[in-house]
Amino acid sequence: MPDLPPPVPAIEFSLASRGMSKGLAQTTGPQALVRAELGFGPIYVGGYAKNVDSMSSDGEAGASLGLRTKAAGFDLAASATLKLAIDPSPGSDSQALELGASAARKLGRLTPRLSVVWSPDDLGGTRRTVFAEAGASYKLASKLTASAALGRRDRRGGADYTAWNAGLAWNPVKPLTIDARYYDTDGGGSQPFRARGVVSGKVKF
Repeated sequence: MPDLPPPVPAIEFSLASRGMSKGLAQTTGPQALVRAELGFGPIYVGGYAKNVDSMSSDGEAGASLGLRTKAAGFDLAASATLKLAIDPSPGSDSQALELGASAARKLGRLTPRLSVVWSPDDLGGTRRTVFAEAGASYKLASKLTASAALGRRDRRGGADYTAWNAGLAWNPVKPLTIDARYYDTDGGGSQPFRARGVVSGKVKF
């Protein structure tokens, strides 16, 4: 059995004016997220925790096993995540398996991306759910990138919707990224679906 390469640790801290996931708002105010991982060559294990404002829980944590690799000029990734609701409400699902895969290819300054996330039984009251998203980023300058994406989510136990976003990411120094982004959906004007601007900062070591 081949030996694994020595582990490479990484940790990320982020703070956003509004928590967003799959095009929907997860919080009514700021969201803090901490993510850590150990990489063993193309394989990694990791975990995260974040606050959410939900009828079914006050937060979310997760543990992941994933793969990142390159093939035929594509950046490929796949992961399996066990999601856990923090302080779940009685009767709601407190655990969920989520499987994800993505592919991207750099074409000069342009990088198109495609991703799919599937869960057989999501957290809270949502059952099976799948979210597919296509997008692209474009390098405007060495430290400035524009990006946009369009996604569709189909689910049981929750409304289906289409989501889109566009924004700018600025990387003034290596560990820091600041992002300003506009989100909207076709789901109407209720809290999780309505249009909003979000500013976030991320530091990764």
